[in-house]
Amino acid sequence: MYFYQHIRSAEEIKRQRITAMVCHALASLLFPLASSLGFQVYTTLFGPPLSRGVAIGLAVQLIFAAFVLANALIALTTSMKVKIVLTSALVMANLTYLLPQHPLRALFFAGLSGGLTLAAIYMAMRLAPELKPSDSHRIKD
Repeated sequence: MYFYQHIRSAEEIKRQRITAMVCHALASLLFPLASSLGFQVYTTLFGPPLSRGVAIGLAVQLIFAAFVLANALIALTTSMKVKIVLTSALVMANLTYLLPQHPLRALFFAGLSGGLTLAAIYMAMRLAPELKPSDSHRIKD
């Protein structure tokens, strides 16, 4: 019976990790879409942006790479405290990097990266809830 419970808990952990990876991969796919949609809304409301050139495009690529890396780490982490700390570090890194020269972009990308990451964490928790230690003895055949 103990061996069966151990296999069952290993299957639960595997399912939770796969669910978290899928949720965070979906958030990573939504990031460029939301970014381009936000740019279109900005140009519709305020006209073309004042800053042009390669530098801001490379900055957006760097922010996207940091977003994907942070979400990969968050998907592999099991502790909720570590997930929140990594999400906060991602938001603070976006603000620190963009805030001096591009305040609107800093707020947009910080909100976008924090919001998508928190949404992925929430969806992973809802789709694959953790098995509590007190529930391990209740697993039936």
